[in-house]
Amino acid sequence: MATVTVDGATIAYENHGVGEPLLFIHGIYSSKQQWAQQVDYFKDKYQVITCDLRGHGQSSITPDPYSVSQFAGDLIGLMDELGLEKVTCVGHSFGGLVAQEMALSYPERMKGIILAETLYGLSSTPWDAAAGVVWNIWLPKLFGVSNFTDVMSNFFGMFTPGGTAYIHNEVSRHLKDQANQENIMMASLMFDSRWRLHHINCPTLLMIGQYPHIPLVYMHNWEMYWRIYGAKLRIIPNAGHLLFWDNPEAFNREMTKFLATLN
Repeated sequence: MATVTVDGATIAYENHGVGEPLLFIHGIYSSKQQWAQQVDYFKDKYQVITCDLRGHGQSSITPDPYSVSQFAGDLIGLMDELGLEKVTCVGHSFGGLVAQEMALSYPERMKGIILAETLYGLSSTPWDAAAGVVWNIWLPKLFGVSNFTDVMSNFFGMFTPGGTAYIHNEVSRHLKDQANQENIMMASLMFDSRWRLHHINCPTLLMIGQYPHIPLVYMHNWEMYWRIYGAKLRIIPNAGHLLFWDNPEAFNREMTKFLATLN
């Protein structure tokens, strides 16, 4: 593991292999470790960079409110540190928000983006925003941090063999710090790219799992497919929200096919 300091935060990252660079962005309350099966698969042919977003994993927690644009800027800083002019970003769930922002704010730095089980935001409609606040802010306060961790772990664990323990460990590391948890979640609630999606001009692959465990993700992806010019949409069989974990063979295969079109 190595670190880089960007805008007052220490960002932890790992760098494997040589070749065209792939930058993997993890989901909310997760870490770079979620991409282990992708690192092993792609590192022989690509330069594979995984990192912990600020407030996650081994990166530092900073006190001020976070924003998706700040996370995107952190990763541009990481790219600068590594001397990377362009990358293909792979973002899962919340990481997909960051990848979208990078494509919108730094289009000259993006070779392509892969968005896995992501959204275009949770502030487009009052219902979306209210649902996000209830699930992510009100429930933890009502039931307590540890119980909320169990709720999230068990929810995703129902769909992912062996996933409950992994998610519990990842989530609980961040929910121990209530202020950090709220800062991260508020960043997601304030993000909305819906009316900017048509400005994404790099090749884009959307991937969703066969099982619509989060219906809003399904709805958003079909709309994103329509709004992003030239976007491709692939459904990963026998997979849910953690599609890179549920069916890594199919996930990696679709990634490989998409990456071949960029070269």
